[in-house]
Amino acid sequence: MKQARAPLLSYAGLLLWWVLASAAGFAVAGLAEAAIGPAQGLVVVVYMTVGGAAAGTLQWVLLRRIVPGVGLWVAASVGGGFAAGAMGVVVGVLAGSGAGVVLGFKAAWEVGSDTGGVAAAISYGAVIGVLQWLVLQRHLPRAYWWVLASAAGWIVGGITAGVTEGVAGWAVIGAIYGGATGCVLVGLLVRRRSLIVVKDDGPEAR
Repeated sequence: MKQARAPLLSYAGLLLWWVLASAAGFAVAGLAEAAIGPAQGLVVVVYMTVGGAAAGTLQWVLLRRIVPGVGLWVAASVGGGFAAGAMGVVVGVLAGSGAGVVLGFKAAWEVGSDTGGVAAAISYGAVIGVLQWLVLQRHLPRAYWWVLASAAGWIVGGITAGVTEGVAGWAVIGAIYGGATGCVLVGLLVRRRSLIVVKDDGPEAR
């Protein structure tokens, strides 16, 4: 392991690759949607989890070379989908129960599923941000900015992706989310004023 001051090009290149990795990863969610069906209700949790797993894996390939000890990054990325899904289920059950009293079982199921899906989709960025922060905060000071960037990037990406759909829509979400989190990552590295380059066969790379 060695430390060296990273030139601006290294930071710019990292940001570019981070955006591309995030976009490509969440594009996988679009492929899953095309194969399975529209992202309606709580089904959206499946696609977010798939996209998060793919994006998290590609991000880890980049991250492991500059920040040692991030072996749990993929697990945190996958866990974000499950945690947001659990929150969505709770919100959906509460909303569905209220609707069922007034409108009946069928309406309760529809309201619960739709409300739960929206809640999961909105909270996903913040939830995955918290889990990933737990990995980063051991290595990068002030990593709490990651949570804010993840939450904001995901919401803005979701709004912006409304102009398109399918694989392209998911890729747009990933790119904007990746841009927000990538800028914070570069900022944290610049503040630390060095990049840690970990060799592929080094103990920290595992």
